[in-house]
Amino acid sequence: MLEPLELQVFPSCYSCISWSDDGEIAVASGEYVHVLTPKPSSGRERNGVGSGTVWHRTRFRANVFTVTEWPIMLPQPRDQFSVGVEQSMSTVVAVAWSPPGLVKHKRSVLAVLTSNQVLSIYAYVGRSGKWTRIAIVNKALEIYFGEGPHNDYPKTRRSSIRALAWTAPLKIPVRGQLNPGPASRWGIPLLAVTTDANDVAFLKFHTLGIHQPSSGSLPCEIVSTVSLHDSGAYDRFVQPNSLFASALASEARMLSLESGPWLYQSQQGEGQWSAVLNVAGIQGTKLKLVRLSAGIELRTADFENEPNFNLSFHAEEHTAAFIGRMCDFQLTGPIGWTTKVDSGTISIAVGAVAALVSVDLPERAYNGEDSEDTGTHPHLYPLLDSSWYGIEQAGVGHYERISGMTITIDPESDEPVLHFGTVGGYAAIKPLGQSLESKGPSQAPWKSQIEDIRERFDIDRDLGGLAVSRVWGIASNQGLVAVAVTLHPGDMVEYRTAAEDRLTVVFYDTNGQTAPTERIPFLRGSSDAAPEFLAERRDIVLRHILRTGDGVKRTLSPKVLYAAACCAIVQPHSAELLSNARKALESLAEIKGVDLTDEIAKCSVAGSTIDAKQAEALDAIGGDIFEKCGVCGAGIAWDSTEEAQCANGHIFVRCNLTFLAIQEPGISKFCSQCDSEYLDEDLVGLSSGSSIQQSCRSLSDVFDTCIYCNGKFRP
Repeated sequence: MLEPLELQVFPSCYSCISWSDDGEIAVASGEYVHVLTPKPSSGRERNGVGSGTVWHRTRFRANVFTVTEWPIMLPQPRDQFSVGVEQSMSTVVAVAWSPPGLVKHKRSVLAVLTSNQVLSIYAYVGRSGKWTRIAIVNKALEIYFGEGPHNDYPKTRRSSIRALAWTAPLKIPVRGQLNPGPASRWGIPLLAVTTDANDVAFLKFHTLGIHQPSSGSLPCEIVSTVSLHDSGAYDRFVQPNSLFASALASEARMLSLESGPWLYQSQQGEGQWSAVLNVAGIQGTKLKLVRLSAGIELRTADFENEPNFNLSFHAEEHTAAFIGRMCDFQLTGPIGWTTKVDSGTISIAVGAVAALVSVDLPERAYNGEDSEDTGTHPHLYPLLDSSWYGIEQAGVGHYERISGMTITIDPESDEPVLHFGTVGGYAAIKPLGQSLESKGPSQAPWKSQIEDIRERFDIDRDLGGLAVSRVWGIASNQGLVAVAVTLHPGDMVEYRTAAEDRLTVVFYDTNGQTAPTERIPFLRGSSDAAPEFLAERRDIVLRHILRTGDGVKRTLSPKVLYAAACCAIVQPHSAELLSNARKALESLAEIKGVDLTDEIAKCSVAGSTIDAKQAEALDAIGGDIFEKCGVCGAGIAWDSTEEAQCANGHIFVRCNLTFLAIQEPGISKFCSQCDSEYLDEDLVGLSSGSSIQQSCRSLSDVFDTCIYCNGKFRP
């Protein structure tokens, strides 16, 4: 079972923990970000495994910047300069994993916001095993707001970032494609940020249509912005029109940003789609919503790596009736969105002072189609302690802010469930998607694990039952919940050195009391890939290669095309594949001027074998399409689709994508789940030539996960 994990760190912010779809956990701790990467399940035992053998632990320092990344700024006018930001230690104040698909092997990147209001994007750089900064988001803001006249706010405030949130991936509809592109399988994630001038900007990263290198920069651009200004951010809680109210209004910033789901609609024209998404934030004590509309136009690409769609974005402030009702509460954040498939209702939950506020929205209100009274009324749930029998104890409330929030799906009712905790150790869950008239939050099932740890801490230090626990963040992934907790004495002033810093991460499985190690997600592929995309496995790859190579226009190396045709002959396949193999071989024989009579004849009999070529054929014109042993120079026969053996007995493993023999060490990548071996498109060109490398990249763009188990690749 997955035991609690203890780290010798102390969190530097609320919501200090983030869990990626790849299974990696990031924890914000002062100047560092600690990354916990699960080990492959094949390398550990199933029973009796301690937490120390389940995770790889790494860390990187996030507050080291070059002058180019963060230029030195001399003292500026009062409205533009912030001594606190410039003189800060640039500690980490927010971490968030992106949806998968932005960098090599379709992995996630990590967004790290530091207290100097600089947002960095980090990625794991290949075989070096290092986390490297690959983008500074503030640069895109500087370029965007520096192009035109923006006199209402200084440029430095518009390029300083206060909060961030990754949106759900925007999935491009599939239109008659055998193999959907990355934009349809993985989607296009956007990054929403708020600036010090209360601007909300949406950024898109340029990753589609190109193969990401193992290192380098990740370019991004702003696709839409909107400015939110509200002079009455605190009017309900201070004297309106007073000097104090004016001072508060000038300092109100957009914080606690969170993105809702995409809603898709088909338009009148053929290949025309639209999608709507809302991003919520807290400005002062008020809830603000920004609606982002995306227009999708499907088209025919002129080039191989060119996207087959056009995108347009437009952001505007969402002014719905329910937002005004939310202003009756003193909101503090964080924010959680959830929706149930085919329910037609979207729920939003917001943390408030000593309470949780929740409201259910119909899709018309979410889309902004119905700005009138939609009948949606927020409900307030006080944070009250409960006994083990669920009886609320009157007068025992929690006034600390909610410090962590996440949403899971209940396996029995298939309803979304909100998990949240406070700085004071209050831990509760609240089912969403049900009638808001139901009872308030109930005690979280993972609270008992925290109590066990707190009691051990109390006994070890003889605190007489006065030890307290504090929740600093909650994250979830595929039914598993991770809670970051610290322990403190409750009856004295705490003195703690850096050597005594401790942060405990508690894991809980929504299907049981503790999380089993075999359920830890690790580099999984796209979970919503079309079933037909993975049904035929190897046949799909062969069909793609042979169809791509068929005809005069050929985008793959002739050597790869010949290997695919031989694979179709050796292993029994459908008549369609054998027919495509015959056409490909006939085309190769005509273009390369090589004798392929034996291979063409065997296209009529499935399951045949192909003998190794003699030295004369290997050295003749066009003989470069045949495989040659790199050890002895002999020809390699075709009698298996998994192994390759030369005439002198040297055996090699075949790539599962190009079907070529892997004859050198260190040029392979492996599936993280089934350990299937593939040629690494960035390394194969060192010895095999640029044409083989280009073919590997072209095929890897289409088949970016394992063709057998849909797992992600690792070096």
